Amino acid sequence: MTSKEPFQFEKSFEVLSFQIDPFGKLRWSALGDLMQEVAWKHADSRDFGQSLFDKGYMWVLSRMHIKVQRMPSWGDQITVKTAGRGISKIFALREFLVEDAEGNPIAESMSAWLLLDVRSKRPQRPNQVLPPELFSENVDQGLLPEKLDTSDLPEKYAELTVRPFDLDMNNHVNNVSYIRWVEDFCISEGINFSEFLINYISEAMLDDRILLSAARQNQGFLLSGSSDHKSVFLVSVK
Repeated sequence: MTSKEPFQFEKSFEVLSFQIDPFGKLRWSALGDLMQEVAWKHADSRDFGQSLFDKGYMWVLSRMHIKVQRMPSWGDQITVKTAGRGISKIFALREFLVEDAEGNPIAESMSAWLLLDVRSKRPQRPNQVLPPELFSENVDQGLLPEKLDTSDLPEKYAELTVRPFDLDMNNHVNNVSYIRWVEDFCISEGINFSEFLINYISEAMLDDRILLSAARQNQGFLLSGSSDHKSVFLVSVK
């Protein structure tokens, strides 16, 4: 899941009171927020963040695989590092590493992003717009997060409605909101996990009804979210 190349950008944070879960640890969704913020800061620093949006493009997260060795607690100092890890087909790969105050790794993640035309919603070839030194096409294909199997989805288990709080500036559900939905579901069901793999399949909009389902699979659970009989996301937790 991880590469051995150096990281290209980093930012330090303090874990704040509103970011912790009922157990005093950083929420998975808050961790997702921090990774998203660092990715945006890195992209902006190299002129493929806001500048691309202004040109009519947007980044969409397609897959993300997160492994946590130890979640930090309220008040802990952490550093989130990131780097572009090349292009796999139409996916731009981005890696993250989270370290504690002593520099010990406590979490890692690999993510796959699509670059879309805002108007047509069609994927664009990342190598035409991204810095080649950050997103080479010579990439280890094993870095691409796994595509989850949709052939055996579980039955309906719970239901929620997309609220304004869930939306990003494109009026789509923010990728971290999906993590929060799954995290809340797992907390309420007593499901503990240290590994999280999500596939974002289709967009969800304001007031959409999302049906959450769960089924035990291997050493964890497969969770799905659907709306109006279409699959929205799939998650594997272990």
